[in-house]
Amino acid sequence: MKNAKELKKQVFSRMSGCIGELCTMFFLSVGGLTLFVLACLMAEEKLIGSRIDSLYGDKLTGARLALFIVCTAVFVLLVVAVTPFVYGSSWYRIQQIRGNSVHARSIFSCYASVGKMWQVLRLNSMLILGMLGRILPYAAVSALTFCAAGAVDRISDGNTAYNISFTAAVLITIAMIILAMRSNNIYAAVPFLYALDPSRSPSELISESKRIMKKDPGYVGEVMFSLSPLLIPCLIIFPMIFIIPYMQMVYAAAVNELIAADGFGEQESDTIDLEAPLTV
Repeated sequence: MKNAKELKKQVFSRMSGCIGELCTMFFLSVGGLTLFVLACLMAEEKLIGSRIDSLYGDKLTGARLALFIVCTAVFVLLVVAVTPFVYGSSWYRIQQIRGNSVHARSIFSCYASVGKMWQVLRLNSMLILGMLGRILPYAAVSALTFCAAGAVDRISDGNTAYNISFTAAVLITIAMIILAMRSNNIYAAVPFLYALDPSRSPSELISESKRIMKKDPGYVGEVMFSLSPLLIPCLIIFPMIFIIPYMQMVYAAAVNELIAADGFGEQESDTIDLEAPLTV
């Protein structure tokens, strides 16, 4: 398999012919996130912000509960809306990585029919549930450390003990996030496997991803870690327009290396038409 330097060189050469499409995908992704944030802020203003002086006790608690429900509903609707885009984008990226020139409309190919949308939504739902199941133990450890920090604050005199316990809780939480991401790395290949063989069932694709990613669990992480210096220019915002699409392509290239080494889908065409009817 290619090392990080070879992958980055490959991606740089591939991006020369599709930089416009990749940046467009970035803007659409940012737009979706912005829409969610704006919807939550509007709901907060409607339910709580404009009436904060008149709300108290149970009324304020009820308004906050309503805000939570509204934000959750908006988030679920957003996930449903963008899931076909995510899988279409994965198909587009892996085709470009493999040297296949495809039309930009393929990014939206998973919106082509109700059956196709239902297929990717089923797959993504199973994927989210699997990821949550692996995240919960790490989240529980993190929550317990902050509870312990709160207990230390209540029983100790002064702030020294609390500051130490709170700092430890933050460090443990960071470690838990890293471990959770590494644990969920086994699902990284799912969108790309779907792109290469959309006729397979969700359970088969998830099982194949686990099998493929476990063969070299540290490969993708090592490749992406080599890109970490590129995050520094992102602090001034504008470079993100080009850096994030580049990192996404490197990520796709790294996963593709594992898929290609495994030989998954070799019997299938590299240029499967996602706009064709699929078996759900």
